[in-house]
Amino acid sequence: MGATVLNMATSAATDIGTIALADQLKHLRERVPLSEHDVAAATGANEVTVSGWLERSIVPTGQPAMRLSELIAACERLEISTKPDVIPDWLNRPVPMLGGHTPLETIASGGYERVAAIAEDFIYPSFT
Repeated sequence: MGATVLNMATSAATDIGTIALADQLKHLRERVPLSEHDVAAATGANEVTVSGWLERSIVPTGQPAMRLSELIAACERLEISTKPDVIPDWLNRPVPMLGGHTPLETIASGGYERVAAIAEDFIYPSFT
């Protein structure tokens, strides 16, 4: 595999940091057509909560904030090698390298590093 994949998730300790996280989600959705359902599936939050994040009326906190950070990081890596409009389809598709789970399910269960590694392989394919 190419470059080392770093875990982009951070502790959601402050409202400022987590509001910025919600803003990052808004900016990501301007480029990648993620639905509120997609975000909810990856974070464990419900769609009403995701709407609240996007409206800045609810602050992402705790584990959902960590998963949101991971989802954003994964999508940003995928944008390097993939057309943004196909990213949601890939995130919702069962992937053999993830044991038949979707990338969204894998992120939701704490498997960000596995999804990030696959995204990294899209950028820097390994040759055998």
